[in-house]
Amino acid sequence: MTQNERLEKFAKLVSNEPSNFLAKLDHYKTNKKRLDQSAKVAVNVLEALKDKGWSQKDLAEKMNVSAQHVNKIVKGQENMTFETVDKLETALGIVLMEIIDYKPVNEIEIKAENIKAIQESWSEDLASTGNSYSKPLSNFKKKEGSNMKVVYNILNQTTFQPLEKAM
Repeated sequence: MTQNERLEKFAKLVSNEPSNFLAKLDHYKTNKKRLDQSAKVAVNVLEALKDKGWSQKDLAEKMNVSAQHVNKIVKGQENMTFETVDKLETALGIVLMEIIDYKPVNEIEIKAENIKAIQESWSEDLASTGNSYSKPLSNFKKKEGSNMKVVYNILNQTTFQPLEKAM
């Protein structure tokens, strides 16, 4: 490198133009989660390309998108739509994203009712035995259903103290 090239490079470094570093940092902080997820997708796509022996251009052709679009994806710079994710998953035969199904409200209410019934039964058994905790355990053991077995196992593994001593 000649002295003139060094001087030109130095002049660029000490320029009076403001740096955009702070703007980039702010953008990163604001979009950190999305950018991190994009980076994870990029790594998975690059690994799949390597495993298949494909180039980015091959993937672009399979997805019917431009090579520039694929390049943005593998650089983690693309904010992808569900359509793009689907095209990637289909072309590469991988899973990039899973959506957890929601539970209908009535199913949640039924489970809450089951828990409440177990709690009431447990309270009745404890009240009927006074300070002795062996009877509720035997009562739970006799009752049917997997929920009762779970409660029995939890009770059997727990050391109880009479209420007056615990307070």
